[in-house]
Amino acid sequence: MCRIAACLLFVVFLLPLPAKSTDMLVLDFELNDLTFVTDNSEEVARTAMLGDMLRQTLQEKHGFRVVAVSPEQHANANQGFGYLLSHPEAAAELGREHDARWVVITQLHKPSFLFAYLIAQVVHVPTDSAYPEVIVEIKGQQDVINQRGINKLSGKIARQIAAISRP
Repeated sequence: MCRIAACLLFVVFLLPLPAKSTDMLVLDFELNDLTFVTDNSEEVARTAMLGDMLRQTLQEKHGFRVVAVSPEQHANANQGFGYLLSHPEAAAELGREHDARWVVITQLHKPSFLFAYLIAQVVHVPTDSAYPEVIVEIKGQQDVINQRGINKLSGKIARQIAAISRP
């Protein structure tokens, strides 16, 4: 009997511990276009693709489980342009509604036709804490550089979360 108990105890210690939650909500990019073009529909379409690119990269390259949020839920939480960047507690509440540990708020800031900035802010849902914005400058042909910029941004986000998560 003692041998069976000892074997069971040994097996229990060999089983992996449950991993910390890596669920995250990655919100669609808001476009902050300061170029004052009359028809920026192409830029709006390009910006709409960035959120999916970031979600895919965070999943495939960094192992995060990305939780989906509908555009309606995002719009309800975001009471106006830039609101969630200024109110991390509202972003954290959205994360709690989706059982996410992290929320990544994103924005494309385009001050010129020559360059733009991919901006992300990580919010730790359990503490409502917002961490410093992560910024990547992108220059050149948008179609070519978007994926490179997203790769850099996702790496910075993953490193920031890893640094925060260290005991």
